[in-house]
Amino acid sequence: MSREVLGAAQRLAERHALATASMDQIAREAGISRVTLYRRGETRAAILAALRDELAREERDLLLPILAGDGDARARLTRALEALCASTDARADLLGGLDAAARDAIYHEAGEEALTRSEFAAPIVRLLRDGALDGSLRAFPDVEEAATVLYNQVCWTFTHLRREHRWSAEHATRAVMDLAMGGVRP
Repeated sequence: MSREVLGAAQRLAERHALATASMDQIAREAGISRVTLYRRGETRAAILAALRDELAREERDLLLPILAGDGDARARLTRALEALCASTDARADLLGGLDAAARDAIYHEAGEEALTRSEFAAPIVRLLRDGALDGSLRAFPDVEEAATVLYNQVCWTFTHLRREHRWSAEHATRAVMDLAMGGVRP
């Protein structure tokens, strides 16, 4: 995916216009012709996949040092979830501008009762498993499901509190973290 098309998709999403944008509008936003867009194979599905890859890369770069950092799993999970709150806040316009279909394509596995895609949930899975081993977090019978719940609880509740309740980032982070970390206590 070209940087200009990915950037165009991000800008359109931030303006709440990606869901209704035609491929011609996406091409115009990217500064290229529609023919060039199609010749490159840059379909709506490919654009959403590239956006997912970019968001996952950003989270991986953010969370990898925390995963490998010092402290027990509970301390690292706390830092990771706080970092996700900050990252979610930084992406607020983009995330708020995605329609349900785009969010599903980016964040959810396919099918009924889908989990959060592993590229987003894997760091939490790792920390939950580490915590069960070191005793700092409770063990879950289905750690992938628990990671899906925790990821969504933190990111989307934080987003809702910031956008709809107009809470400060600090207030929303503190409130979300208190309940989230209470749920993983051993």
